[in-house]
Amino acid sequence: MRKSVYLDNTIEFLRGRVYLGAYDYTPEDTDELVFFTVEDAIFYNSFHLDFGPMNIGHLYRFAVIFHEILNDPENANKAVVFYSSASTRQRANAACLLCCYMILVQAWTPHQVLQPLAQVDPPFMPFRDAGYSNADFEITIQDVVYGVWRAKEKSLIDLHSFNLESYEKYEHVEFGDFNVLTPDFIAFASPQEDHTKGHVATKSSHLNQPFRSVLNFFANNDVQLVVRLNSHLYNKKHFEDIGIQHLDLIFEDGTCPDLSIVKNFVGAAETIIKRGGKIAVHCKAGLGRTGCLIGAHLIYTYGFTANECIGFLRFVRPGMVVGPQQHWLYLHQNDFREWKYTTRISLKPSEAIGGLYPLINLEEYRLQKKKLKDDKKVAQNNIEGDLRDLTMTPPPNSHGALSTRNSSQPSTVNSGSNAFKSLGVPQTSPGQPRKGQNGSNTIEDINNNNNLISHASRKAIIESNNSDDESMQDTNSISNNYSRSPRRRNDILSASSSRMEDNENNATNSINNAADDTILRQLLPKNRRVTSGKRTTSAAGGIRKISASTKK
Repeated sequence: MRKSVYLDNTIEFLRGRVYLGAYDYTPEDTDELVFFTVEDAIFYNSFHLDFGPMNIGHLYRFAVIFHEILNDPENANKAVVFYSSASTRQRANAACLLCCYMILVQAWTPHQVLQPLAQVDPPFMPFRDAGYSNADFEITIQDVVYGVWRAKEKSLIDLHSFNLESYEKYEHVEFGDFNVLTPDFIAFASPQEDHTKGHVATKSSHLNQPFRSVLNFFANNDVQLVVRLNSHLYNKKHFEDIGIQHLDLIFEDGTCPDLSIVKNFVGAAETIIKRGGKIAVHCKAGLGRTGCLIGAHLIYTYGFTANECIGFLRFVRPGMVVGPQQHWLYLHQNDFREWKYTTRISLKPSEAIGGLYPLINLEEYRLQKKKLKDDKKVAQNNIEGDLRDLTMTPPPNSHGALSTRNSSQPSTVNSGSNAFKSLGVPQTSPGQPRKGQNGSNTIEDINNNNNLISHASRKAIIESNNSDDESMQDTNSISNNYSRSPRRRNDILSASSSRMEDNENNATNSINNAADDTILRQLLPKNRRVTSGKRTTSAAGGIRKISASTKK
Protein backbone atom coordinates (compact mmCIF):
# COMPACT_ATOMS: atom_id res chain seq x y z
CA MET A 1 0.00 0.00 0.00
CA ARG A 2 1.27 3.44 -0.93
CA LYS A 3 2.05 5.94 1.79
CA SER A 4 0.22 9.24 2.01
CA VAL A 5 2.10 12.38 1.09
CA TYR A 6 1.58 15.38 3.34
CA LEU A 7 2.07 18.76 1.70
CA ASP A 8 0.68 22.18 2.36
CA ASN A 9 -2.26 23.16 0.15
CA THR A 10 -2.56 19.62 -1.21
CA ILE A 11 -5.69 17.44 -1.42
CA GLU A 12 -5.42 13.67 -1.64
CA PHE A 13 -7.59 11.96 -4.27
CA LEU A 14 -5.87 8.57 -4.47
CA ARG A 15 -3.54 7.66 -1.63
CA GLY A 16 0.10 7.76 -2.62
CA ARG A 17 -0.72 8.39 -6.29
CA VAL A 18 -2.95 11.36 -7.22
CA TYR A 19 -3.08 14.73 -5.48
CA LEU A 20 -4.45 18.20 -6.16
CA GLY A 21 -2.44 21.24 -5.12
CA ALA A 22 -2.38 25.04 -5.38
CA TYR A 23 0.82 27.02 -5.04
CA ASP A 24 1.95 30.55 -5.61
CA TYR A 25 5.32 29.23 -6.74
CA THR A 26 6.57 26.51 -9.08
CA PRO A 27 7.28 23.34 -7.08
CA GLU A 28 10.15 21.06 -8.10
CA ASP A 29 10.02 17.29 -8.50
CA THR A 30 11.49 15.04 -5.84
CA ASP A 31 12.22 11.35 -5.52
CA GLU A 32 8.67 10.80 -4.28
CA LEU A 33 6.68 13.52 -6.05
CA VAL A 34 6.03 14.67 -9.60
CA PHE A 35 4.33 18.05 -10.12
CA PHE A 36 2.58 19.22 -13.27
CA THR A 37 0.13 21.97 -14.35
CA VAL A 38 -1.76 22.82 -17.54
CA GLU A 39 -2.23 26.55 -17.00
CA ASP A 40 0.35 27.30 -19.67
CA ALA A 41 -1.12 24.79 -22.16
CA ILE A 42 -4.91 24.86 -21.76
CA PHE A 43 -6.81 28.14 -21.67
CA TYR A 44 -10.43 29.03 -21.09
CA ASN A 45 -11.73 31.46 -23.73
CA SER A 46 -14.05 33.76 -21.77
CA PHE A 47 -16.91 35.80 -23.22
CA HIS A 48 -16.87 38.50 -20.54
CA LEU A 49 -16.36 37.80 -16.84
CA ASP A 50 -16.91 34.06 -17.01
CA PHE A 51 -13.88 31.88 -16.32
CA GLY A 52 -15.03 28.28 -16.47
CA PRO A 53 -15.66 25.44 -16.23
CA MET A 54 -13.25 23.93 -18.70
CA ASN A 55 -14.91 22.16 -21.62
CA ILE A 56 -14.74 18.56 -22.78
CA GLY A 57 -11.96 19.35 -25.23
CA HIS A 58 -9.84 20.71 -22.37
CA LEU A 59 -10.56 17.56 -20.39
CA TYR A 60 -9.45 15.34 -23.25
CA ARG A 61 -6.15 17.20 -23.58
CA PHE A 62 -5.67 17.11 -19.81
CA ALA A 63 -6.26 13.34 -19.77
CA VAL A 64 -3.61 12.81 -22.47
CA ILE A 65 -1.01 14.80 -20.50
CA PHE A 66 -1.94 13.12 -17.22
CA HIS A 67 -1.67 9.61 -18.67
CA GLU A 68 1.72 10.33 -20.16
CA ILE A 69 2.99 11.27 -16.70
CA LEU A 70 1.35 8.32 -14.97
CA ASN A 71 2.67 5.84 -17.54
CA ASP A 72 6.22 7.16 -17.53
CA PRO A 73 8.43 4.40 -16.07
CA GLU A 74 10.41 6.97 -14.12
CA ASN A 75 7.24 7.94 -12.24
CA ALA A 76 6.11 4.41 -11.45
CA ASN A 77 6.67 4.73 -7.70
CA LYS A 78 6.00 8.44 -7.38
CA ALA A 79 2.94 10.42 -6.38
CA VAL A 80 1.64 12.79 -9.07
CA VAL A 81 0.49 16.24 -7.97
CA PHE A 82 -1.71 18.22 -10.36
CA TYR A 83 -1.52 21.82 -9.25
CA SER A 84 -2.62 25.33 -10.18
CA SER A 85 -1.74 28.81 -9.08
CA ALA A 86 -3.24 30.18 -5.88
CA SER A 87 -5.79 32.21 -7.87
CA THR A 88 -9.35 31.40 -6.80
CA ARG A 89 -10.45 31.00 -10.41
CA GLN A 90 -7.55 28.76 -11.35
CA ARG A 91 -8.09 26.62 -8.24
CA ALA A 92 -11.72 26.11 -9.17
CA ASN A 93 -10.91 25.20 -12.78
CA ALA A 94 -8.16 22.74 -11.77
CA ALA A 95 -10.35 21.04 -9.15
CA CYS A 96 -13.32 20.77 -11.54
CA LEU A 97 -11.12 19.42 -14.32
CA LEU A 98 -9.65 16.68 -12.11
CA CYS A 99 -13.09 15.74 -10.77
CA CYS A 100 -14.57 15.40 -14.26
CA TYR A 101 -11.59 13.28 -15.28
CA MET A 102 -12.19 10.91 -12.36
CA ILE A 103 -15.87 10.65 -13.36
CA LEU A 104 -15.40 10.05 -17.08
CA VAL A 105 -12.10 8.18 -17.21
CA GLN A 106 -11.75 6.45 -13.85
CA ALA A 107 -15.50 5.84 -13.42
CA TRP A 108 -15.69 7.28 -9.93
CA THR A 109 -19.04 8.16 -8.44
CA PRO A 110 -19.88 11.77 -7.57
CA HIS A 111 -19.61 11.25 -3.82
CA GLN A 112 -16.15 9.72 -4.20
CA VAL A 113 -15.02 12.69 -6.26
CA LEU A 114 -16.56 15.38 -4.08
CA GLN A 115 -15.52 14.02 -0.69
CA PRO A 116 -11.89 15.27 -0.92
CA LEU A 117 -13.13 18.78 -1.83
CA ALA A 118 -15.65 19.08 0.96
CA GLN A 119 -14.91 21.64 3.67
CA VAL A 120 -11.76 22.87 1.93
CA ASP A 121 -10.60 26.20 3.25
CA PRO A 122 -10.66 28.50 1.42
CA PRO A 123 -13.61 27.08 -0.57
CA PHE A 124 -13.64 26.90 -4.33
CA MET A 125 -15.11 29.80 -6.26
CA PRO A 126 -18.44 29.11 -8.03
CA PHE A 127 -18.84 29.66 -11.78
CA ARG A 128 -20.91 32.46 -13.31
CA ASP A 129 -22.63 33.05 -16.66
CA ALA A 130 -21.23 34.72 -19.76
CA GLY A 131 -23.53 37.75 -19.59
CA TYR A 132 -22.52 41.39 -19.21
CA SER A 133 -24.67 42.08 -16.15
CA ASN A 134 -23.70 41.41 -12.56
CA ALA A 135 -23.79 37.74 -11.70
CA ASP A 136 -26.90 36.72 -9.77
CA PHE A 137 -26.79 32.96 -10.34
CA GLU A 138 -23.92 30.56 -9.66
CA ILE A 139 -23.14 26.91 -10.25
CA THR A 140 -20.58 24.98 -8.24
CA ILE A 141 -18.10 22.21 -8.94
CA GLN A 142 -20.68 19.86 -7.47
CA ASP A 143 -23.25 20.94 -10.08
CA VAL A 144 -20.81 20.34 -12.91
CA VAL A 145 -19.71 16.98 -11.52
CA TYR A 146 -23.28 15.72 -11.16
CA GLY A 147 -24.21 17.07 -14.59
CA VAL A 148 -21.28 15.29 -16.24
CA TRP A 149 -21.96 12.10 -14.27
CA ARG A 150 -25.65 12.05 -15.24
CA ALA A 151 -24.76 12.67 -18.87
CA LYS A 152 -22.34 9.75 -18.73
CA GLU A 153 -24.96 7.50 -17.15
CA LYS A 154 -27.46 8.45 -19.87
CA SER A 155 -24.88 7.83 -22.63
CA LEU A 156 -24.78 11.48 -23.63
CA ILE A 157 -20.98 11.60 -23.26
CA ASP A 158 -18.54 8.97 -24.43
CA LEU A 159 -14.84 9.82 -24.52
CA HIS A 160 -14.14 6.67 -26.52
CA SER A 161 -16.05 8.06 -29.50
CA PHE A 162 -15.17 11.71 -28.84
CA ASN A 163 -13.40 13.37 -31.78
CA LEU A 164 -11.17 16.14 -30.44
CA GLU A 165 -10.13 17.39 -33.86
CA SER A 166 -13.73 17.77 -35.06
CA TYR A 167 -14.81 19.36 -31.76
CA GLU A 168 -12.10 22.02 -31.82
CA LYS A 169 -12.55 22.70 -35.54
CA TYR A 170 -16.28 23.38 -35.57
CA GLU A 171 -16.35 25.46 -32.39
CA HIS A 172 -14.48 28.16 -34.30
CA VAL A 173 -16.53 30.87 -35.96
CA GLU A 174 -14.96 30.37 -39.39
CA PHE A 175 -16.20 26.76 -39.45
CA GLY A 176 -19.73 27.36 -38.18
CA ASP A 177 -19.43 27.88 -34.41
CA PHE A 178 -21.41 24.80 -33.38
CA ASN A 179 -21.08 21.93 -30.92
CA VAL A 180 -22.65 18.50 -30.81
CA LEU A 181 -24.16 18.56 -27.32
CA THR A 182 -25.72 15.09 -27.26
CA PRO A 183 -26.41 12.37 -29.82
CA ASP A 184 -29.68 14.21 -30.55
CA PHE A 185 -28.86 17.94 -30.34
CA ILE A 186 -26.50 20.41 -31.98
CA ALA A 187 -26.21 24.00 -30.74
CA PHE A 188 -24.87 26.61 -33.14
CA ALA A 189 -24.71 30.34 -33.81
CA SER A 190 -27.03 31.73 -36.46
CA PRO A 191 -25.62 31.53 -39.98
CA GLN A 192 -25.59 34.81 -41.85
CA GLU A 193 -25.77 35.48 -45.55
CA ASP A 194 -23.53 38.04 -47.21
CA HIS A 195 -25.72 41.02 -48.16
CA THR A 196 -22.88 43.27 -49.28
CA LYS A 197 -23.91 42.85 -52.92
CA GLY A 198 -27.46 43.92 -52.18
CA HIS A 199 -29.13 40.54 -52.68
CA VAL A 200 -29.57 37.28 -50.86
CA ALA A 201 -27.54 34.33 -52.04
CA THR A 202 -29.66 31.77 -53.84
CA LYS A 203 -27.06 29.02 -54.20
CA SER A 204 -24.96 27.41 -51.51
CA SER A 205 -21.84 28.09 -53.59
CA HIS A 206 -22.42 31.82 -53.02
CA LEU A 207 -22.61 31.45 -49.24
CA ASN A 208 -19.79 32.31 -46.87
CA GLN A 209 -17.46 29.69 -45.45
CA PRO A 210 -19.16 29.27 -42.03
CA PHE A 211 -22.58 28.74 -43.64
CA ARG A 212 -21.24 26.20 -46.14
CA SER A 213 -19.48 24.37 -43.32
CA VAL A 214 -22.73 24.12 -41.37
CA LEU A 215 -24.68 22.84 -44.37
CA ASN A 216 -22.07 20.23 -45.22
CA PHE A 217 -21.84 18.91 -41.66
CA PHE A 218 -25.61 18.78 -41.19
CA ALA A 219 -26.17 17.02 -44.51
CA ASN A 220 -23.63 14.33 -43.60
CA ASN A 221 -24.75 13.79 -39.99
CA ASP A 222 -28.48 13.09 -40.31
CA VAL A 223 -29.74 16.47 -39.08
CA GLN A 224 -33.46 16.47 -39.89
CA LEU A 225 -34.66 19.65 -38.19
CA VAL A 226 -33.25 23.16 -37.72
CA VAL A 227 -34.97 25.35 -35.12
CA ARG A 228 -34.43 29.11 -35.40
CA LEU A 229 -35.07 31.23 -32.30
CA ASN A 230 -33.86 34.64 -33.52
CA SER A 231 -34.80 37.06 -36.30
CA HIS A 232 -34.08 36.07 -39.87
CA LEU A 233 -30.45 36.40 -40.93
CA TYR A 234 -30.62 33.86 -43.76
CA ASN A 235 -33.04 32.18 -46.12
CA LYS A 236 -34.32 28.91 -44.67
CA LYS A 237 -34.49 27.51 -48.20
CA HIS A 238 -30.78 26.69 -47.95
CA PHE A 239 -31.60 24.03 -45.34
CA GLU A 240 -34.77 22.84 -47.05
CA ASP A 241 -32.89 22.35 -50.33
CA ILE A 242 -30.75 19.65 -48.68
CA GLY A 243 -33.75 17.90 -47.13
CA ILE A 244 -33.69 19.50 -43.66
CA GLN A 245 -36.96 20.73 -42.19
CA HIS A 246 -36.86 24.28 -40.83
CA LEU A 247 -38.92 25.60 -37.92
CA ASP A 248 -39.19 29.11 -36.44
CA LEU A 249 -39.88 29.47 -32.69
CA ILE A 250 -38.71 33.06 -32.33
CA PHE A 251 -38.64 35.02 -29.06
CA GLU A 252 -36.70 38.10 -27.92
CA ASP A 253 -32.99 37.99 -27.23
CA GLY A 254 -32.16 37.79 -23.52
CA THR A 255 -35.71 36.75 -22.59
CA CYS A 256 -37.28 33.46 -21.57
CA PRO A 257 -39.70 31.48 -23.75
CA ASP A 258 -43.35 30.93 -23.00
CA LEU A 259 -44.15 27.40 -21.86
CA SER A 260 -46.28 26.87 -24.96
CA ILE A 261 -43.14 27.38 -27.06
CA VAL A 262 -41.30 24.87 -24.88
CA LYS A 263 -44.06 22.28 -25.34
CA ASN A 264 -43.99 22.75 -29.09
CA PHE A 265 -40.21 22.43 -29.10
CA VAL A 266 -40.13 19.33 -26.90
CA GLY A 267 -42.85 17.65 -28.97
CA ALA A 268 -41.15 18.51 -32.26
CA ALA A 269 -37.80 17.27 -30.94
CA GLU A 270 -39.33 14.01 -29.73
CA THR A 271 -40.90 13.49 -33.14
CA ILE A 272 -37.54 13.86 -34.90
CA ILE A 273 -35.69 11.72 -32.34
CA LYS A 274 -38.19 8.89 -32.84
CA ARG A 275 -37.46 9.09 -36.54
CA GLY A 276 -33.76 8.64 -35.79
CA GLY A 277 -32.69 12.17 -36.71
CA LYS A 278 -30.88 15.04 -34.99
CA ILE A 279 -32.10 18.54 -34.12
CA ALA A 280 -29.95 21.64 -34.61
CA VAL A 281 -30.98 24.69 -32.58
CA HIS A 282 -29.69 28.24 -32.84
CA CYS A 283 -30.35 31.75 -31.70
CA LYS A 284 -28.01 34.58 -32.63
CA ALA A 285 -25.02 33.33 -30.60
CA GLY A 286 -26.30 29.83 -29.87
CA LEU A 287 -25.94 30.29 -26.10
CA GLY A 288 -28.87 31.81 -24.19
CA ARG A 289 -32.17 31.04 -25.92
CA THR A 290 -30.69 27.88 -27.39
CA GLY A 291 -29.64 26.72 -23.92
CA CYS A 292 -33.14 27.37 -22.55
CA LEU A 293 -34.94 25.04 -24.94
CA ILE A 294 -32.32 22.30 -25.11
CA GLY A 295 -31.97 22.45 -21.32
CA ALA A 296 -35.74 22.09 -20.90
CA HIS A 297 -35.68 19.00 -23.09
CA LEU A 298 -32.78 17.48 -21.12
CA ILE A 299 -34.64 18.01 -17.85
CA TYR A 300 -37.84 16.60 -19.38
CA THR A 301 -36.11 13.54 -20.82
CA TYR A 302 -33.33 12.65 -18.38
CA GLY A 303 -34.34 14.27 -15.09
CA PHE A 304 -31.44 16.72 -14.76
CA THR A 305 -31.74 19.42 -12.15
CA ALA A 306 -31.44 22.94 -13.52
CA ASN A 307 -27.94 23.38 -12.06
CA GLU A 308 -26.78 20.01 -13.35
CA CYS A 309 -28.17 20.83 -16.76
CA ILE A 310 -26.42 24.21 -16.92
CA GLY A 311 -23.17 22.64 -15.71
CA PHE A 312 -23.32 19.92 -18.37
CA LEU A 313 -24.24 22.33 -21.18
CA ARG A 314 -21.34 24.63 -20.34
CA PHE A 315 -19.01 21.64 -20.12
CA VAL A 316 -19.78 20.89 -23.78
CA ARG A 317 -20.46 24.42 -25.11
CA PRO A 318 -19.10 27.15 -22.80
CA GLY A 319 -21.34 30.14 -22.09
CA MET A 320 -24.73 28.47 -22.49
CA VAL A 321 -27.79 29.80 -20.59
CA VAL A 322 -27.34 33.47 -19.75
CA GLY A 323 -28.72 35.91 -17.16
CA PRO A 324 -32.41 35.55 -16.23
CA GLN A 325 -32.64 32.37 -18.28
CA GLN A 326 -30.76 30.57 -15.50
CA HIS A 327 -33.46 31.51 -12.99
CA TRP A 328 -36.18 30.59 -15.50
CA LEU A 329 -34.70 27.12 -15.95
CA TYR A 330 -34.37 26.73 -12.18
CA LEU A 331 -37.96 27.82 -11.49
CA HIS A 332 -39.53 25.59 -14.15
CA GLN A 333 -37.38 22.51 -13.73
CA ASN A 334 -40.13 20.71 -11.80
CA ASP A 335 -42.63 21.53 -14.55
CA PHE A 336 -40.40 19.99 -17.18
CA ARG A 337 -39.87 16.84 -15.12
CA GLU A 338 -43.61 16.53 -14.46
CA TRP A 339 -44.38 16.80 -18.17
CA LYS A 340 -42.83 13.38 -18.58
CA TYR A 341 -45.81 11.96 -16.65
CA THR A 342 -48.58 14.52 -17.21
CA THR A 343 -48.29 15.08 -20.95
CA ARG A 344 -48.11 13.01 -24.09
CA ILE A 345 -47.04 13.58 -27.66
CA SER A 346 -50.10 14.69 -29.62
CA LEU A 347 -51.71 12.20 -31.97
CA LYS A 348 -52.45 15.03 -34.40
CA PRO A 349 -49.78 17.08 -36.18
CA SER A 350 -49.67 20.82 -35.63
CA GLU A 351 -49.29 23.23 -38.51
CA ALA A 352 -47.74 25.74 -36.09
CA ILE A 353 -44.64 23.54 -35.89
CA GLY A 354 -44.51 22.37 -39.46
CA GLY A 355 -46.64 19.25 -39.18
CA LEU A 356 -44.75 17.89 -36.19
CA TYR A 357 -46.39 16.77 -32.95
CA PRO A 358 -46.44 19.00 -29.84
CA LEU A 359 -46.84 18.05 -26.19
CA ILE A 360 -50.43 18.06 -24.94
CA ASN A 361 -51.99 17.34 -21.56
CA LEU A 362 -53.41 13.93 -20.70
CA GLU A 363 -57.05 14.99 -20.96
CA GLU A 364 -56.63 16.27 -24.49
CA TYR A 365 -54.61 13.18 -25.36
CA ARG A 366 -57.40 10.88 -24.12
CA LEU A 367 -59.96 12.78 -26.20
CA GLN A 368 -57.77 12.44 -29.28
CA LYS A 369 -57.25 8.75 -28.62
CA LYS A 370 -61.00 8.15 -28.13
CA LYS A 371 -61.84 10.00 -31.34
CA LEU A 372 -59.30 8.01 -33.31
CA LYS A 373 -60.69 4.78 -31.83
CA ASP A 374 -64.25 5.77 -32.76
CA ASP A 375 -63.19 6.75 -36.27
CA LYS A 376 -61.40 3.44 -36.66
CA LYS A 377 -64.49 1.56 -35.50
CA VAL A 378 -66.72 3.43 -37.96
CA ALA A 379 -64.28 2.74 -40.77
CA GLN A 380 -64.21 -0.97 -39.85
CA ASN A 381 -68.00 -1.14 -39.82
CA ASN A 382 -68.13 0.52 -43.22
CA ILE A 383 -65.69 -2.03 -44.60
CA GLU A 384 -67.71 -4.92 -43.16
CA GLY A 385 -70.90 -3.44 -44.61
CA ASP A 386 -69.32 -3.16 -48.03
CA LEU A 387 -68.19 -6.79 -47.82
CA ARG A 388 -71.72 -7.92 -46.90
CA ASP A 389 -73.15 -6.00 -49.84
CA LEU A 390 -70.68 -7.67 -52.18
CA THR A 391 -71.41 -11.21 -50.92
CA MET A 392 -75.22 -11.01 -50.40
CA THR A 393 -77.49 -13.29 -52.56
CA PRO A 394 -79.51 -11.23 -55.07
CA PRO A 395 -83.29 -10.93 -54.44
CA PRO A 396 -85.74 -13.20 -56.37
CA ASN A 397 -86.88 -10.42 -58.71
CA SER A 398 -83.34 -9.83 -59.90
CA HIS A 399 -82.34 -10.89 -63.38
CA GLY A 400 -81.10 -14.46 -63.27
CA ALA A 401 -82.02 -18.09 -63.61
CA LEU A 402 -84.00 -18.18 -60.35
CA SER A 403 -86.37 -15.46 -61.50
CA THR A 404 -86.83 -16.96 -64.97
CA ARG A 405 -90.33 -18.22 -65.61
CA ASN A 406 -92.57 -18.95 -68.54
CA SER A 407 -94.14 -15.70 -69.62
CA SER A 408 -97.36 -17.57 -70.40
CA GLN A 409 -97.78 -18.62 -66.77
CA PRO A 410 -99.33 -16.00 -64.47
CA SER A 411 -97.52 -15.22 -61.26
CA THR A 412 -99.36 -16.03 -58.02
CA VAL A 413 -96.65 -15.14 -55.52
CA ASN A 414 -98.19 -11.87 -54.45
CA SER A 415 -101.78 -12.23 -55.62
CA GLY A 416 -103.46 -10.79 -52.55
CA SER A 417 -105.98 -12.97 -50.72
CA ASN A 418 -105.66 -15.73 -53.32
CA ALA A 419 -101.96 -16.27 -52.59
CA PHE A 420 -101.29 -19.96 -52.00
CA LYS A 421 -99.89 -20.72 -48.55
CA SER A 422 -99.66 -24.18 -47.03
CA LEU A 423 -97.70 -26.03 -44.44
CA GLY A 424 -96.97 -28.55 -47.15
CA VAL A 425 -95.30 -26.01 -49.45
CA PRO A 426 -92.38 -23.78 -48.46
CA GLN A 427 -93.14 -20.09 -48.22
CA THR A 428 -91.74 -17.54 -50.62
CA SER A 429 -88.00 -17.24 -50.01
CA PRO A 430 -85.23 -15.09 -51.46
CA GLY A 431 -83.18 -18.25 -51.86
CA GLN A 432 -80.79 -18.08 -48.88
CA PRO A 433 -78.56 -21.07 -48.17
CA ARG A 434 -80.19 -23.77 -46.03
CA LYS A 435 -78.77 -26.79 -44.23
CA GLY A 436 -79.57 -30.14 -45.93
CA GLN A 437 -80.21 -33.41 -44.12
CA ASN A 438 -76.62 -34.47 -44.55
CA GLY A 439 -75.32 -31.14 -43.25
CA SER A 440 -74.42 -29.67 -46.63
CA ASN A 441 -75.69 -26.34 -47.88
CA THR A 442 -78.61 -26.31 -50.31
CA ILE A 443 -80.64 -23.65 -52.06
CA GLU A 444 -84.41 -23.73 -51.87
CA ASP A 445 -86.19 -23.44 -55.23
CA ILE A 446 -89.66 -22.01 -54.80
CA ASN A 447 -92.16 -22.65 -57.62
CA ASN A 448 -95.65 -21.31 -57.72
CA ASN A 449 -98.55 -23.67 -58.23
CA ASN A 450 -101.17 -23.02 -60.86
CA ASN A 451 -103.91 -25.07 -59.14
CA LEU A 452 -105.07 -23.63 -55.83
CA ILE A 453 -106.90 -25.66 -53.19
CA SER A 454 -109.94 -24.32 -51.44
CA HIS A 455 -110.05 -22.68 -48.05
CA ALA A 456 -112.01 -25.64 -46.68
CA SER A 457 -109.36 -28.10 -47.81
CA ARG A 458 -106.66 -26.06 -46.13
CA LYS A 459 -108.69 -25.98 -42.89
CA ALA A 460 -109.20 -29.76 -43.04
CA ILE A 461 -105.49 -30.32 -43.45
CA ILE A 462 -104.72 -28.13 -40.44
CA GLU A 463 -107.29 -29.94 -38.23
CA SER A 464 -105.90 -33.28 -39.32
CA ASN A 465 -102.45 -32.11 -38.32
CA ASN A 466 -103.65 -31.39 -34.78
CA SER A 467 -105.47 -34.76 -34.35
CA ASP A 468 -103.02 -37.12 -35.94
CA ASP A 469 -100.51 -37.93 -33.16
CA GLU A 470 -98.66 -40.43 -35.29
CA SER A 471 -98.08 -38.17 -38.28
CA MET A 472 -94.57 -38.08 -39.57
CA GLN A 473 -92.37 -35.01 -39.68
CA ASP A 474 -93.18 -32.57 -42.41
CA THR A 475 -91.37 -33.00 -45.69
CA ASN A 476 -91.72 -30.83 -48.71
CA SER A 477 -94.29 -32.44 -51.00
CA ILE A 478 -93.04 -30.41 -53.91
CA SER A 479 -89.70 -32.13 -53.59
CA ASN A 480 -91.27 -35.60 -54.01
CA ASN A 481 -89.95 -35.86 -57.53
CA TYR A 482 -86.84 -33.88 -56.75
CA SER A 483 -83.57 -35.48 -55.78
CA ARG A 484 -83.27 -35.76 -51.99
CA SER A 485 -79.56 -35.02 -52.12
CA PRO A 486 -78.60 -31.40 -51.35
CA ARG A 487 -78.60 -29.25 -54.41
CA ARG A 488 -76.13 -26.52 -55.13
CA ARG A 489 -77.01 -23.10 -56.40
CA ASN A 490 -75.13 -23.69 -59.64
CA ASP A 491 -77.26 -26.81 -60.34
CA ILE A 492 -80.48 -24.84 -60.01
CA LEU A 493 -79.16 -22.00 -62.10
CA SER A 494 -78.26 -24.44 -64.89
CA ALA A 495 -81.64 -26.29 -64.85
CA SER A 496 -83.67 -26.04 -68.04
CA SER A 497 -87.12 -24.53 -68.20
CA SER A 498 -88.69 -27.85 -69.20
CA ARG A 499 -87.47 -29.48 -66.01
CA MET A 500 -89.02 -26.68 -63.99
CA GLU A 501 -92.38 -27.20 -65.71
CA ASP A 502 -92.29 -30.95 -64.93
CA ASN A 503 -91.54 -30.21 -61.32
CA GLU A 504 -94.49 -27.85 -61.10
CA ASN A 505 -96.87 -30.48 -62.55
CA ASN A 506 -95.59 -33.13 -60.16
CA ALA A 507 -96.03 -30.76 -57.24
CA THR A 508 -99.62 -30.06 -58.31
CA ASN A 509 -100.47 -33.78 -58.51
CA SER A 510 -98.98 -34.38 -55.07
CA ILE A 511 -101.07 -31.61 -53.57
CA ASN A 512 -104.27 -32.97 -55.19
CA ASN A 513 -103.54 -36.47 -53.87
CA ALA A 514 -102.99 -35.04 -50.42
CA ALA A 515 -106.35 -33.30 -50.53
CA ASP A 516 -108.19 -36.48 -51.65
CA ASP A 517 -106.60 -38.58 -48.93
CA THR A 518 -107.56 -36.01 -46.33
CA ILE A 519 -111.24 -36.15 -47.33
CA LEU A 520 -111.12 -39.95 -47.28
CA ARG A 521 -109.76 -40.02 -43.74
CA GLN A 522 -112.58 -37.77 -42.59
CA LEU A 523 -115.18 -40.28 -43.88
CA LEU A 524 -113.59 -43.26 -42.12
CA PRO A 525 -113.78 -43.88 -38.35
CA LYS A 526 -111.00 -42.24 -36.40
CA ASN A 527 -109.66 -45.58 -35.17
CA ARG A 528 -109.23 -46.82 -38.70
CA ARG A 529 -106.52 -46.14 -41.21
CA VAL A 530 -106.37 -46.46 -44.94
CA THR A 531 -105.51 -50.00 -46.03
CA SER A 532 -104.82 -49.27 -49.63
CA GLY A 533 -101.15 -50.14 -49.23
CA LYS A 534 -100.13 -47.17 -51.29
CA ARG A 535 -98.07 -44.15 -50.38
CA THR A 536 -100.09 -41.33 -48.85
CA THR A 537 -99.24 -37.94 -47.55
CA SER A 538 -99.16 -37.51 -43.83
CA ALA A 539 -101.15 -34.87 -42.03
CA ALA A 540 -97.99 -32.87 -41.84
CA GLY A 541 -97.61 -32.97 -45.59
CA GLY A 542 -94.99 -35.74 -45.70
CA ILE A 543 -95.12 -39.14 -47.44
CA ARG A 544 -95.17 -42.54 -45.77
CA LYS A 545 -95.91 -46.17 -46.64
CA ILE A 546 -99.18 -47.60 -45.16
CA SER A 547 -99.28 -51.35 -44.50
CA ALA A 548 -102.15 -53.57 -45.58
CA SER A 549 -103.27 -54.08 -41.96
CA THR A 550 -105.52 -51.71 -40.07
CA LYS A 551 -104.28 -49.99 -36.95
CA LYS A 552 -106.53 -49.20 -34.07
